Amino acid sequence: MKNSAEDFDSLFEKKKKYTGLKIFVVIFIVVLLALTGVYSYLSIGAVRERMALAKAQSDGTISGNPSLIDLMKEKAWVESRLKMAAGDSIGLSIDLGQHTIQMELKGVVVMKSKIRDYSTSGFFKRMDGNVYFAMFGTPLTIKAYESSIEKNPFKVIQAPKTKTAEEIKAEEEAPLAPAKPAATTDSIPDENVFWTVKLDRDFELNIQGIDSVAEAQSKYKLGKGFEFKRDIRNIMNSFEHIVKFKKPTYTPEILISIPENEAKAILRALPRNASVTIRI
Repeated sequence: MKNSAEDFDSLFEKKKKYTGLKIFVVIFIVVLLALTGVYSYLSIGAVRERMALAKAQSDGTISGNPSLIDLMKEKAWVESRLKMAAGDSIGLSIDLGQHTIQMELKGVVVMKSKIRDYSTSGFFKRMDGNVYFAMFGTPLTIKAYESSIEKNPFKVIQAPKTKTAEEIKAEEEAPLAPAKPAATTDSIPDENVFWTVKLDRDFELNIQGIDSVAEAQSKYKLGKGFEFKRDIRNIMNSFEHIVKFKKPTYTPEILISIPENEAKAILRALPRNASVTIRI
C-alpha cells in the first residue's frame, strides 16, 4: 500500500508539472500571435501610408490608361536619361529589365556591368502608371552613402626626416646589421563589398558585390551577407516601434548584385550627389 501511495503522489506531481508546462506553452503562443498580429497591422499601415504619400506626390502628373503602363515606363526611362545627360557629372542608369547597370557622362557609357541578381520591394510592383512616372520620370539624386568599404581611400605618407651630417656619419661608421626577412602579407584581403544610397524620393538602392549567382542567392551566408545584416536591422527597427505601438518606418528598397570589383569601382567613381535613373 505504501508503494501504491508513493506512485500516486509521483503521478500527481508529474501531472501538475505537465499542466504548468502546457499553460506556459499556451501563454507563449498567445503572446506570439498577438505580437505577430500587431506587427502585421502596423506594417501594412506603414506600407499604405507610404503609397498614399507617393500618390499625393503624383497628383500633378497627367493621368494615363493603366493598359499603357509599359509605354509610360519607357517614356519615363527615356526622359530621365535625357535630363541626366544634360548635366556635367557622371550619373548611374539601372535597367532591371535588361539586367544592366552603367555609369554615363553626357549620354556616353563610361562603364557597364551585368546585373547577376536583383530584388525589389513589393511597393514598386503595386505602383500605377502615374506614381511610377512621378517616381522615375526624372533623375533621382543621391542624398547619402553607407558602405562596407571606404568610398575614397587615401594614404597619408610621412616625409622622411632630414638627417644632420653627424647622423649620416654615425650611420656610415656603424657595423652592418643582418638583413631581416621580408614580412609576408595576404595578397587580397577578404572583404564583403556592399553599399547603400539613400535617394531623394525616400527609398534606398543597395548594391552588393558577388562573384557568382550562387553567392548572390545565398542571402544569409555565415551571417555576413548584406541581406542578413539589412534584415536584422529592419527587424530591430520594427520591434522598437511595435513595443511603443507605433508604425514601423517603411523604406522601399532595390537590391542589385553585380561582380565585386565592379561594385567597388562604381562606388568610388560616383560623385557624392550623383543622378540616378532607374527602369523597373
